[in-house]
Amino acid sequence: MLKELSKEFYQNKRQQLYDLLPDQSVTVICAGSEVSKSLDENYPFYVNNNYLYLTGLTEPDGILALVKKNGQNTTSLFIRKPDPFKEKWFGRYITIEAAHEKSGIDDIRYLEDFESFCSSLKELSYYEDDTLPDHQKRKFGFEHQHSLLPLLSEMRLVKSNEELALMRHAIHLTHLGINQILANLKPGDYEYQAQDIFEYTILNHGAEETAFDTIAVSGEDAPILHYMTNRKKMADATMVLFDLGARYHGYCADISRTFPVNGHYTKDQRALYEAVLKAQHEIISYYQAGTNMKDVQEKSRELLNQYGLATGLFDPRKTIDDYYYHGIGHSLGLDTHDLCEDRNVTLKPGMVITCEPGLYMADRGMGVRIEDDILITENGPVVLSEEIPKSVDVIESMMQ
Repeated sequence: MLKELSKEFYQNKRQQLYDLLPDQSVTVICAGSEVSKSLDENYPFYVNNNYLYLTGLTEPDGILALVKKNGQNTTSLFIRKPDPFKEKWFGRYITIEAAHEKSGIDDIRYLEDFESFCSSLKELSYYEDDTLPDHQKRKFGFEHQHSLLPLLSEMRLVKSNEELALMRHAIHLTHLGINQILANLKPGDYEYQAQDIFEYTILNHGAEETAFDTIAVSGEDAPILHYMTNRKKMADATMVLFDLGARYHGYCADISRTFPVNGHYTKDQRALYEAVLKAQHEIISYYQAGTNMKDVQEKSRELLNQYGLATGLFDPRKTIDDYYYHGIGHSLGLDTHDLCEDRNVTLKPGMVITCEPGLYMADRGMGVRIEDDILITENGPVVLSEEIPKSVDVIESMMQ
């Protein structure tokens, strides 16, 4: 088991953000609040990952304030005041001492002090990630508002060695879960049973949760990119496409694999699968520092069209857009689709970007996607998920 990130990590990230912010500014980032599901139940709470990135804290309702004024940086944190009655029902609130130990922030107060804190800051330029509710912005009088997202995107795109260690472990846990799918997959089972095998395995080995809702889509539904039902019985001689990942200490893995339900690819399935695999191998070679992802996207279309046509399975009346209709990859980190969604981003060392080519043939009732997580380095791409099985021979041998 790897340790969580240290308070020094969060202190360094806050300093990095201060260095990007102008003088005479106040920055406010909120943890987010719980949402009621029924009279006595809330929906699961997911902390704002920008808040997590700068504090390490996961409790609801917290507010981080960064003030840069006259060349001085002042960091303040506002958390819920202990409530013995609510804590009997919902668990203990974090204490000031525990919040300090985790975040490294010295000035920690209760939420009731936030309004008076803001009263002396109204003349400053206000930066936020759109998490402070509008009525509070009006109440506290913040003007000259600016988006913090471009700055945080720049920071979160490039991972530190500590972050990469957590991501590697999330990928390792995902690998364990996929191996169990391969050992147990068989015709007649339901998609959700394969999902359950994966999720039980990763949780049993220390994952906090899945990185996103697991996709397990078989047969003719495989061309549906974000299929969420997972309720169909998996038929013999079909394939099942998995898009899944573990989350570990906040950081995500995102892997796609396509397996034969009965352990053997048919001739057409194998041809389509190997076309995608060949294309992916070549596409990954373009994941070089200095390359623009727009160019990688165009190369992926070219290669998938080339290898897809070579299978003889394409309808000559159709184009590659009928068989491949999504992006080749996205940034990965605290979010599965991490903060940057700029399709024209230029790759830099330290970025982790997915590579997920696919070909989908609704008329033939099959689809293939193969997705790996790629670290950009000065010496070329590193496939962090290289050990997860994806060759036809290895997959078929593991399913016997």
